Amino acid sequence: MPKRSPREDLPWPVAPVPDVPEFSGLLTTDEVVGRLDRWHGELDHWLHIWRKRDATFYRRLPKVVRQTRELLQRAEELLPEDVHVTHGVEKRSTLANYHNLLARALGETLGWAAGAEADREFRQARSLAPEVSAYWYSHVRYLILGGRICEALEEINAVDPRIIRNEQESIAQQVVNWALAYREIGFGIRADILKQCIALVSQVGTGLLVRGCPLPHPPGHRWGRTEILRVLWAGMQCSIPVDELCRREGIDQATYYRWRRRYLPPEWGLEPALV
Repeated sequence: MPKRSPREDLPWPVAPVPDVPEFSGLLTTDEVVGRLDRWHGELDHWLHIWRKRDATFYRRLPKVVRQTRELLQRAEELLPEDVHVTHGVEKRSTLANYHNLLARALGETLGWAAGAEADREFRQARSLAPEVSAYWYSHVRYLILGGRICEALEEINAVDPRIIRNEQESIAQQVVNWALAYREIGFGIRADILKQCIALVSQVGTGLLVRGCPLPHPPGHRWGRTEILRVLWAGMQCSIPVDELCRREGIDQATYYRWRRRYLPPEWGLEPALV
């Protein structure tokens, strides 16, 4: 079990894990749906609030795993396949929610070992609801936190386009952030995915790729390749004129275009990214 330093922003001790209520065959479908929804919310809230709190958190995680497995089993047994007709909730979405919750709890409990059970649960959630971006994001983040950057890059390059389209700038910005933070992702990501993400970020109109650099850079500043990529990708945004970007970064436009010829494929051209 990994040892983590306690969080300083929460002065109170870790709250106990809420106990899951009993399920029986006498419950109506309304009651089953209500209990499943409520207790998914309770366990998800506990896992989110107390995440990485202290040793007490890790001692209580196995109970969260057991309860989530119990609720997942109850959902499979008690929810009819046509529940969406009468109650407006899909069985596959409910099951995907619990697989995702179980994967997160297992990831905290078992650590980041390759082939861990958490991987299977993440993939099960995604197979049940491939269009839901939260499951894809949780899995890629899990891989990155575990140092499995190459696997994360494979997941990003194989992403379902619906995920990026559905969430637009929030997922797009996260993909760009990963590409900037990790060299393997920044230099291995597929060009069409990166261009789509940059174009969606551009629609926000706030220049999210330009991150408060000093104006200008000090003399003799040595630019790293990842920092150069950040500047080039910022220049691809429709909302950032190149002359303004160069002024904010403390470089001249000749340097910008030299970097562009050196680091970006020529087929990308010089125009901003467009969806």
